[in-house]
Amino acid sequence: MRESIERGIDERKISETSLPQKTPLTQITQREKQQSGSTSGWMRHFFTEDTSPDNHPVIDLQRRAAWVGVALILQALNEVNEMVSGYYQGSIPLLKIWSGAISFPLMLGSFVALWMAFRPTTLKQRLGRAKGASLLHPAHPSRWQRLILIGVLLTSIAGAVVFGQSIVMSFFMPPRYTNDGTSLDTNAAVLLLQGRNPYADSNILNVVREFSIQPDWTTPLRAGQFANRLDYPSPAELGSAMATDQKTGHAPEFESKVSYPALSFLTLVPFIWLNIFNVLALYLFCYIALVAIAWKVVRPELRPWVLLLALANVPMWTSVVGGNLDLLYILPIVLTWLLRKRRWWSALFLGLALASKQQAWLFVPFYALMVWRQDNFMEVVRRLLIAGGVALAINLPFILWNPQAWFAGVMAPVVDPMFPSGVGIIGLSSTPLLPFFPPWVYDVLECMAMLVALAWYWRLCKERPEAAMLLAVLPLFFAWRSLPSYFYCAAFPLFILLATKAFPEKSKRASLLQRPEPLPFDYQRAGIHDIPIPVGAGTAFQGIHYLRNWVIARVRPQESAG
Repeated sequence: MRESIERGIDERKISETSLPQKTPLTQITQREKQQSGSTSGWMRHFFTEDTSPDNHPVIDLQRRAAWVGVALILQALNEVNEMVSGYYQGSIPLLKIWSGAISFPLMLGSFVALWMAFRPTTLKQRLGRAKGASLLHPAHPSRWQRLILIGVLLTSIAGAVVFGQSIVMSFFMPPRYTNDGTSLDTNAAVLLLQGRNPYADSNILNVVREFSIQPDWTTPLRAGQFANRLDYPSPAELGSAMATDQKTGHAPEFESKVSYPALSFLTLVPFIWLNIFNVLALYLFCYIALVAIAWKVVRPELRPWVLLLALANVPMWTSVVGGNLDLLYILPIVLTWLLRKRRWWSALFLGLALASKQQAWLFVPFYALMVWRQDNFMEVVRRLLIAGGVALAINLPFILWNPQAWFAGVMAPVVDPMFPSGVGIIGLSSTPLLPFFPPWVYDVLECMAMLVALAWYWRLCKERPEAAMLLAVLPLFFAWRSLPSYFYCAAFPLFILLATKAFPEKSKRASLLQRPEPLPFDYQRAGIHDIPIPVGAGTAFQGIHYLRNWVIARVRPQESAG
């Protein structure tokens, strides 16, 4: 008993002598919290004031959200460039000539920003950031993050304006489609309700008369009056060709086919059945549903970022106003990745995306790699069979109705002689910087980019499955046609999956095991030797504590790996 009491007194002295060494650390930590609390009142909604190690995942996600904000700012600037060059191309031709040279670095910079958002961090980088958040570097957020937040807020003002415009155009105005794909799909729904085959009976001249489409809102082809040329026709040339075609009743210079899978216009049938010919509300609902899903799946600390990025996403708001079909396929694609742990739901949403637009097909190999890496090859086969069956079931009636018309329509973006256009490498060819190469050169570059993206995703998919939102569409940057709308639906979905992946739902047992537990040598808690007890009992309790801590230390890594 005496030896036990003496040993307890000795350990108490050790603990008391160790406390003064920790006092400066406590004081510095408190000073650090005071400094972090100096963040502006409104900024603390976007950057947490808690810089403790337990909150580092939130800090890291907010840093990545800032990079997504950079991408949205650059894409919004590209929209400004497209609008200015299109509006003033008649009076200032130089703007149109050099527009591609401006769009190329803007879009490339947005890709780099998105790569910074999902880039996995190495151990060295994590240690460096831990040091940066330590006593010597307590500032959070950093200056560049504050500047980016202010820039995103300014961009959100433009987004709010376009949001209001989308509401007015969706509910209070007659249909006005600046995208001929939407007008052709709306006409396809009309034809279907009349009992006619949309893929066989579609005609751009009827669409122009029905929806008052401007000639420069169409997709010109390198045929008829535009044959044997590569430079994109001017609005005056398009208007002249359209006027001539309306007189002759034949329009070889313009795309007349329904160029998308069947779900693209089947979703519009209820609108036409209700005698509502303005279908922009569908694309507005798709984007609002995407934002609602993001609000639901992310942690509360990131919800201000959800609203801010959703509002500052000017490119997607302009897609709503233009009736862009990319909004229709990106919603089920996001759900496919969110529900990747559930075979049937994930495969079902993938099938719906495949039946909506061809860009969704590019996500199939990335989805297969992700499932293969996380499960096994047979699981890939099962899911792809389900997704393919759903897409086939939706399109099968039209395939049986007229196989040739369906195939010609769905393959029109690849087969028909469209003009080179876009913000990728082909955009530089519209400037004096780079000539036009043969189409097969761009096909080779696109295939090579796809192989590199797949190899990259093979390494990333287990840790960063959300990278597919960018990597799947990145090869189109090297294609013959790389329209900016192909890439506008990457940033916000990537943030949704990024924020969700970082905080997976835990089981009750795992959450209990991950709670911080005091150890016997933790001086923040009274030790077992503070109570005078027999030596044998003290030794027994001490052994139980050591065994318990050893079990927790062994089980935690297994739960994390699982």
